[in-house]
Amino acid sequence: MIFKRKQIVVLSLVLMVLFAGYLQYNYKQSSISVNGKENGKLGEAVYVESTDVKETEKQKEDKKDGKSDSKSEKKTQSVTASKEANDFFAQAKIDKEMTRGKDKDSLKEITKDKEATKEAKAKAYEKMMKIVDQSEKEMKVETLIKQKGFKDAIALFGDDGSLDIVIKTQSLSQAQTAQIADIVSRQANVDINNIHIKNMF
Repeated sequence: MIFKRKQIVVLSLVLMVLFAGYLQYNYKQSSISVNGKENGKLGEAVYVESTDVKETEKQKEDKKDGKSDSKSEKKTQSVTASKEANDFFAQAKIDKEMTRGKDKDSLKEITKDKEATKEAKAKAYEKMMKIVDQSEKEMKVETLIKQKGFKDAIALFGDDGSLDIVIKTQSLSQAQTAQIADIVSRQANVDINNIHIKNMF
């Protein structure tokens, strides 16, 4: 599904580039004079001048509206960043589910293996229950964080028992970070020092 979405985005960009090239070609054709020669510097100067006038008028309008070029650039960057964040969260959740599924399947095989020792089976069962427990805790944490008004969140247990939390938001205040840390500490039973919170937008 994600690959299809990426293919659509790439195809859209290619079409936009082709369309821009077509427009540029048409503009060059329209600037050719009757005798088949391109207009000289005078034509170019007029074009530059008219562009400058348009830009000046646009800048005046932007100033009236309280807008600026830097704001429009920031908006474009924000949209791009937001799309990257969406892709990250979607892919991270898929990767997490796939990895956990493979780990559980491998451990189940050990518990059912007739040739495996009782000790190996007990350890495999213990690890499998730990994965199930961590998955449930991660889900609770993610749900409660989203209930606080955040667009998305992903929680990932580390091998050392630490917990990484990535929140989909432009920024996090100290109060919000403390609130998230409190949720994680209570729901996942993780020490505050082992909680790592990041934001992504």
